Amino acid sequence: MSSDKEKVSERYDRWTPFYDLVDNFPFISGFQKRWKRQAVELLDPTSGDKILDMGTGTGEILPWITESMEDGLLVGTDISEGMISKARSRIDDIEKVPEDLEIKVVKDDIGSSKFSNDYFNKMIATFTFTTVPNMGKAASECARILKPGGMMIILDTGKPKNPFGYPLFYPMMLSAKIFGRTHMDRDVEGTVSKKFEVTRVRQNMLGMVYTLRCEKQK
Repeated sequence: MSSDKEKVSERYDRWTPFYDLVDNFPFISGFQKRWKRQAVELLDPTSGDKILDMGTGTGEILPWITESMEDGLLVGTDISEGMISKARSRIDDIEKVPEDLEIKVVKDDIGSSKFSNDYFNKMIATFTFTTVPNMGKAASECARILKPGGMMIILDTGKPKNPFGYPLFYPMMLSAKIFGRTHMDRDVEGTVSKKFEVTRVRQNMLGMVYTLRCEKQK
């Protein structure tokens, strides 16, 4: 029997050929791209950073992160081989990468990451925590591999803060579980708060989509 991790990986392997088409669906895609762009701006990539894009998928935000970096390290990770292949192709399409900036996409399970302690100084996760099999383990591993004083930006989904959003939320939650093994009803903010100092810096769609700034104490 497949583990939860294998099920997620297999699901996204199958979705790879269609993922960007769905992600660029009219109306929805405009909002998603804006939210992701805002998340990258909050990450504030600068030269010399060591940045992890956790659950990079097809690597959509990787080129955006490189725009403000002249050197340093940018790593995208995923557990789906199909997504990794697509993300690497996206990197190859970047017109101009600074010579001193290293960019790579590797396979990694954030529930048991292969990166060493205090490795990155910045991390970003867009719609990842509601997909990983064990959110608590993922939060612990993020805290382990992030340097003291480091920052992680999370863009994700959850229950609406306003009850008027429930009629929209529950059909979306069911669809997300069926098609993407995504659990929109998870309390990402509460879980991550056990390991980081967390501030909700932005919310959209009655709070169903939100951005968190997470800081690891020195």
